[in-house]
Amino acid sequence: MSEWLIVAGVSLLIIATAGLVRRAASRGHSTLLFLLPLAGWRQVQAHWESYGPLALLRVLGLVCLLTGAGLFYLQREVLTPAVAPGQVLRGAKDAPASAFVHSPEASLLIARGEGRPLSGRLHGTGLDPAARVTLINGVLSVQEGEGFLPERSLSLLLGWRAEDIDERRTLLVDPGQTDGPAVHLSWTPEGGRYPETRIFHGGYRLELALAPLGEGRFSGTLQLLLPDAGKSYLVGNFTAHADHLRYRDGAVDLFFDHPDTLAWVARQYLRTQYPDGAVESVVVENVNLRRADGHGQVQARVALRDGTVERLGMTLEEGPAGWAVTPGTLDRQVLDDQGGDAGEPAAAGAASPDRPAPRVERSLARFDELAAHVGEPVTVVEAGGQTHQGQLIRVGADRLWLSRRIGAGQVELTLAASRVAAVRLADGTRLLPPGDGPAADGGKLDERAPAAAPAGPATLAGAEQWIGRRVTVTLTSGERRQGVLRALDQRRLTLAVPMGAGSMEYFFPIEDIETLKETP
Repeated sequence: MSEWLIVAGVSLLIIATAGLVRRAASRGHSTLLFLLPLAGWRQVQAHWESYGPLALLRVLGLVCLLTGAGLFYLQREVLTPAVAPGQVLRGAKDAPASAFVHSPEASLLIARGEGRPLSGRLHGTGLDPAARVTLINGVLSVQEGEGFLPERSLSLLLGWRAEDIDERRTLLVDPGQTDGPAVHLSWTPEGGRYPETRIFHGGYRLELALAPLGEGRFSGTLQLLLPDAGKSYLVGNFTAHADHLRYRDGAVDLFFDHPDTLAWVARQYLRTQYPDGAVESVVVENVNLRRADGHGQVQARVALRDGTVERLGMTLEEGPAGWAVTPGTLDRQVLDDQGGDAGEPAAAGAASPDRPAPRVERSLARFDELAAHVGEPVTVVEAGGQTHQGQLIRVGADRLWLSRRIGAGQVELTLAASRVAAVRLADGTRLLPPGDGPAADGGKLDERAPAAAPAGPATLAGAEQWIGRRVTVTLTSGERRQGVLRALDQRRLTLAVPMGAGSMEYFFPIEDIETLKETP
């Protein structure tokens, strides 16, 4: 404010003085009288109509200039004489260890916090239990606050890359050592906008242990005593994350615009696209985030336990619930054993020009073994001889789902295991269901009666016709769930409940179900 007043005052003085000089020159009066303060006052009184407005403008400029100068003096010299704007960095190569590092008080604090969740004090303020610990680019950081700049933070410049830590690592630093990693203690002063940082190159005591947990997480223990006036210390167990995810109330913040957020959403989504236990690993290969329009693309590699490797691409968009996968954008590509492109699959039953398609029949021990071919084009042969061509998108314990293209759109077809006589792959291999289902012999199908309906309670009689529809399940405990009925057999009921851009499957034992009703 003071700077603006000074600029405005000087500008008004220059404009008014220049106007008075020009007016005096045009009337033949002395211009020198208007260059000196108050020298031309009598001239202004005698010719007020000509000089009056410009004289008042010069007085206004003088008032602004004096007011701005006074405010500037008060702000810089009286109100905050010791505060300088901007970030303050303070450090010393040979910072001596304070009495606190060797004091009985510090030993007692370490003993109390050992074996417990991370706690302590940073620059005289107790550590927030919700503080986040990260290991990014070789820097172990403990941060408080959810803003872009943390309110308080402590950083250890370890130089340990997260991807290189495959076993437990320890680090001990005594107060007398000067070759330990630098420690940065940052805090935001009360009423300030910029953090201040003090750097320690020695004089502190440190005991650190880190062990990998997998999926970019590390478990660790920390004991740190700093030689600062605020008696800062940290002690306890923690879990460090090697990503930039943010958490709110213990859950990932899906509104945080960062590639790591999109990668996390994609990993969670992909794990719901396969049967339980089928996925061995999910590796995100590339993330493209466009913050301007709220869209992004993720490419990931999924390895299944049967040896199949797939590359999947998807589009994500930011909605009312945060970042989520856009329905219908999943692009699946099956890779060979070496991770290379297996190429475009041939049409069902067609042979390659340089390698004839084998005619192989293989019996399946379980119907859900077809999950190994999810994403491939297949031809499903029914017991009555009818065939269905499409992409296998899902396999359950007693049914499968095909995606078929009709015109410019796609439809999803559900086939119960009792109706499936064989599944023919793109290379001509015929997969025969288990012995309790129909079988094929020599390309001809045996006519068999449909399998009996699952022997559930009387309340589930005829419920098979509701598969693929919305139903309400009431349990014997009184709990109720609404969703899409996915599967029903003699042991359990599978219900898909919409959640965000996807769905979550719930499995209910038959004996726990009291009623099952179709929901309009």
